[in-house]
Amino acid sequence: MIAKWTYILFLLLILSSCGSVETVAIVSDSLEITGPEPYFHEQWYLDKNDSFYLENAIDSEAHIHPSTFLSVYAGKGVKIAVIDDGLDTNHEDLAGAIVATYDIRTRTSNVSHAFSTDYHGTAVTGIIGARVNSKGIQGVASKSQIIFLKYKENMSDSETIELLNKAEEFGADIINNSWGTNDVSQAVKDKIIDLSNNGRGGKGTIIVFACGNDDQDLGNDESAIPEVVSVGATDKDNLRAYYSNFGDNLDLVAPGGYYDVGITTLDPSGSQGVANTDENYILANDSNSFIGTSASAPIVTGVIALMLEKNPNLTRVEVESILKNSSDKIGNVPYVNGRNRYYGHGKINITNIINSTPL
Repeated sequence: MIAKWTYILFLLLILSSCGSVETVAIVSDSLEITGPEPYFHEQWYLDKNDSFYLENAIDSEAHIHPSTFLSVYAGKGVKIAVIDDGLDTNHEDLAGAIVATYDIRTRTSNVSHAFSTDYHGTAVTGIIGARVNSKGIQGVASKSQIIFLKYKENMSDSETIELLNKAEEFGADIINNSWGTNDVSQAVKDKIIDLSNNGRGGKGTIIVFACGNDDQDLGNDESAIPEVVSVGATDKDNLRAYYSNFGDNLDLVAPGGYYDVGITTLDPSGSQGVANTDENYILANDSNSFIGTSASAPIVTGVIALMLEKNPNLTRVEVESILKNSSDKIGNVPYVNGRNRYYGHGKINITNIINSTPL
């Protein structure tokens, strides 16, 4: 089924949760950040590190403007289902993040990665939920709860619907899909629409899809369903990445990178991974860097988790409205009635989004 689809200040906050002590980085658009995570400075998509930006000629507005909100909200209490290939469930930066797993092939909870080509799910999950633990990176929603659902190639409609049902069964508030088929069936479309309208006890499950990396119209892809959040990619120049698909139902864009500067995230350990520099992490300048709308979608998913932590009662329609109305109108394509086919409603901006989210 899968046919496609990358002055210095920090504050020590002592947060008491079940007796634990945690270090959380304060981040700011106007300050260079040195956080507790060793590779946080490489997370150009999440915040601006002056040295890294200068070294890699990154546009100063290429990040998603978190201000101080990543020290206030981290997706706590929000359940996110990730439908993807294998996951390194023992990764050091995901300790405590995974609350449920399911493999459509075996109908078991074993979703472990098996091959070096089976790393995508770990990279996607890291962008969303990597923990603040002085190891590696910081996920956009670093306290969210991850439900990992392992797909297989050439899934049938019934298998796809089964995974969506599992997400609902496990109580997912958001479902991240960094994949698509370009040929979604009516049965799968109906299930997605039903979940979007009636999940989460009637508030609507927020379903996020990557729009794909073929520089073509969305066509009959899952990302073209109006009830989903369709996400395209931007690059280090704060422009639409050349590969990012487009169309009338594209909603938003978020950083996805390009080969010169990719997205720093998690890599399965040892020989199962693809990284060049650190066996547990894919870095922005690795030759096998993680790029594409597959990376953009989990960034948006993580931001939605921050919104739901602030206000768990938001409906799916309200979430989408805030995202669209709070996005930055970037690029050189005119926006007509607030949107265009190449950038949707614009690039996400955490500060605008959280400020627009009611308590």
